[in-house]
Amino acid sequence: MPVKNIVILGGGFGGLRAALNLEKKLGSNPDYQITLIDQNTFHLYTASLYEVASGELSPHCVLVPYAKILRGKKIKFLNATATKLDPRTKAIETSSGEKIIYWKLVLALGSDTEDFGIKGVGENAVGLKSSADAERIYQHLLRCAVTKGAPIEVVVGGGGFTGVEIAGELTQHRKCPLAITVVEAAPRLLPGMPERISKEVAKKLNFLGVRVLTSSPIKEVKEQEVTLVSGKKIPTDLTVWTAGVRGSRFLNPEIFPLDKKKSLLVDKNLRVKGFKDIFAVGDLASTGVAWTATKAEEDGKVVAHNIAEIAKSKKPSLKPYKVFEPPLIVPAGKKWAIAKVGKIIASGPLAVVLKNFVLLYYLVTILPLTKALKAWWSGECEVLQIKTPQQRIL
Repeated sequence: MPVKNIVILGGGFGGLRAALNLEKKLGSNPDYQITLIDQNTFHLYTASLYEVASGELSPHCVLVPYAKILRGKKIKFLNATATKLDPRTKAIETSSGEKIIYWKLVLALGSDTEDFGIKGVGENAVGLKSSADAERIYQHLLRCAVTKGAPIEVVVGGGGFTGVEIAGELTQHRKCPLAITVVEAAPRLLPGMPERISKEVAKKLNFLGVRVLTSSPIKEVKEQEVTLVSGKKIPTDLTVWTAGVRGSRFLNPEIFPLDKKKSLLVDKNLRVKGFKDIFAVGDLASTGVAWTATKAEEDGKVVAHNIAEIAKSKKPSLKPYKVFEPPLIVPAGKKWAIAKVGKIIASGPLAVVLKNFVLLYYLVTILPLTKALKAWWSGECEVLQIKTPQQRIL
């Protein structure tokens, strides 16, 4: 009897959680193979990307090698980019020329930047979806500091979570002053959050010297100028685009059912509608839950449970995904954040402490306890075979 291959495409929060949980449930069963495919050799902790962009952290400090995470685990890791998916033959083709046949497939490819068709975004703005993006922002600011001097004009397109994080973090570089403007099309920052949170964040950003423009949709982005629909022009040396995301462009809309944000339509068990052997997690699963790391991890747990149940039982007890409001923490500056956990809202240093404990919890779930504690307590990345990060100065 051939081994049944469970393939996970993408090693982000949801894909990695699905792989690790499946290994716990089926790793000792020789009838099943768990295969994780990712284009990178490392897992990216996206929650700290804004600190890399500011120069506070080295790019490597948000990267955890899969070799470390998967050591001792019965998970086959393939470092490749998926180039084609054929659900009819259940085959995946990769950039390395391999053709992989799956028994069950988990799509965990995350999201891509959405430019909404706004002219010049792709050519003249930088997103913040990868460590390469973050390093590109940092290096661009370095060049501006040498060639232009202060102040460096930075426009952040989008006043959501990422926009607030990067704007607040960049204000900390007093040795190379930045004139930062956040431009948001909605009437307030963080439009999906309670108004109280929006007001507190706007107040904090103003205190930090950030100019906030709401109800200000962008019409065009040029290399040194951002034009609003109103006709107002804002000078810029660097435009960071955080205004929107969409499901991965890898998906063929002629084959798969997609919603307006290009995420996959799924049933209550996170199966892609019309495809009984394909599941989706995280940003790719259209469930009505905000796209967060917590959402992705919960999806990964549900999918791992359901695939294991299908493997073990002729009458599997499948688990539905839950519609929930994930806890949210939004930092704005080095020592301030605002958190919402259920109906409780807290801001200031307490929320920063909570953010740090969230990092600890996550590290413990993917690394051995002693290494996770060491990395968290010391603030060092030597656990990842990387030199201790030191703040980089603009």
